[in-house]
Amino acid sequence: MEILFESKNQARGAFRTSLPGLVIKITGRTGAYSVKDFSVNGLAFSSGKEPFNVDEQFEIEFILGKKVLLSNLEAKVVRDIGDGLMGCVFVDLDKYQEERLDKLVLEVQKRMILLRKKNGACK
Repeated sequence: MEILFESKNQARGAFRTSLPGLVIKITGRTGAYSVKDFSVNGLAFSSGKEPFNVDEQFEIEFILGKKVLLSNLEAKVVRDIGDGLMGCVFVDLDKYQEERLDKLVLEVQKRMILLRKKNGACK
């Protein structure tokens, strides 16, 4: 039996997920930026009207509600997707940060599966 996982856009090469209400705070900038999706390799966020440049690098933290989920992550803008959406990759993550990101993605996947089962999508 062969199992294939395909995605329309594999630019990040990892499973992407989203979490409603997840934002990032960027060191040196005010406010929070809504996260469209993220993976263990990177994220896409809405920059609003603030300008960001390709190759710009900064430190971020993931925040959900009032809770900091991950901090001290280095991210680098790799493309301006358009409509204020910026694509980033994570840079120089240590083993602990990689494990935490992996765990966060896995937890979101588990919750999505449970919700689908609860709503009758998986039988």
